[in-house]
Amino acid sequence: MYLIFFGFFAAEGIIYPFWPTWLDSLGFSASQIGLLIAAAYWPQVFSGVLITYVADWRVDQLRLAAALGFSAALCTLLFCFIPTHLWLFVGLSVLFGGLWMVVLPLSEAYLLKRDKQALQNYGWVRAVGSSAFILTSTLGGLLFARYGQSWVPLVIAASMLLTGVACLRLKRQVSRAQLQPRGRTGKRPDGKALFAHKSLLLAIAAASCIQLSHTLYFSTASIGWGVKGYSASAIGMFWAVAVLAEITWFALSNKVLAYAAPLSIVMFSSVCAAVRWALFSNSDALTLILLGQCLHALSFAAYHAAIMRFIRDHAPQDIQVFTQGVYYSLAVALPMGLATPFAGYLYETQPQWSYYVMALFALSGTGLAFLAHQKMRSSTHGTKNVYSRLL
Repeated sequence: MYLIFFGFFAAEGIIYPFWPTWLDSLGFSASQIGLLIAAAYWPQVFSGVLITYVADWRVDQLRLAAALGFSAALCTLLFCFIPTHLWLFVGLSVLFGGLWMVVLPLSEAYLLKRDKQALQNYGWVRAVGSSAFILTSTLGGLLFARYGQSWVPLVIAASMLLTGVACLRLKRQVSRAQLQPRGRTGKRPDGKALFAHKSLLLAIAAASCIQLSHTLYFSTASIGWGVKGYSASAIGMFWAVAVLAEITWFALSNKVLAYAAPLSIVMFSSVCAAVRWALFSNSDALTLILLGQCLHALSFAAYHAAIMRFIRDHAPQDIQVFTQGVYYSLAVALPMGLATPFAGYLYETQPQWSYYVMALFALSGTGLAFLAHQKMRSSTHGTKNVYSRLL
């Protein structure tokens, strides 16, 4: 599992900070870059749900993740050979996103199963993934500063190939009995059972709002720092600081979750996200950038680890992978796909107010997480209250 997450987040360590700057080097505008980044998330809204449903039913998820990783690597290389035309890039981005973005829910669902069986520590594996992110974002900044942005898709493709190889390697190491998820008997999983778990759906919605608030940061932060005069290596270091904070939280997340309820952490995380975006709105000073990047531990890692624990403990057993696919489709792909073009437009037209808008999105996650918490309490105690009557 460590090598799978290392490969996946090594690719993400290039995609998040340097895919926008590579597109910028090709002559695309900020709004066009927002559209291209969003296009990679659109297909996951459907492919994530469909593929993870099939994985719960008929297909081994590690083999499927390997095939998707290899196919995504090929798509990434194709960006180097097609003409630099907006709609050609949009089309290839859709294909790329439909393949690569599903690798994580497949891998993470398998990791959560091992975490529940005390075979592996979810937080430590994710910390290794975050370490890969920081390694490639730092070294990538140095590489691209020296040799140019043309290396960006090549490094991404190499990391995707590593991910696919790691999935196949783990498949060979673990016995067939261990790989076979419980309950896979050929019976079609009941996907509708997820809708009976309203607290789980509300928690996913809360995560969606917090993730949506990150769209401006993911799509324009590197470009904005570049405009302010920061070098590619400095931008890589900014991302490295954020992921160092993320690593710290993931490494401690199992201990934190032993004392704090997941939904309480989600509420806390949404408030921290709003504070982070307020900091980015007020100044481009180095100290505030670094402070804001340190808050990545609380604005992202905290809610993500908490939601993963909530899904692990409350998702129906026969649709664990499908629930993971729904989470990444509705709480990651949908907000990123819908809001990223809007974020790019907002950055171009209202740069002073754009992060405040993101702060409002983040705070809306607090209310949804609170409703999920109340729904859990009413389900546990068999009582009705004003919050449960809203559902």
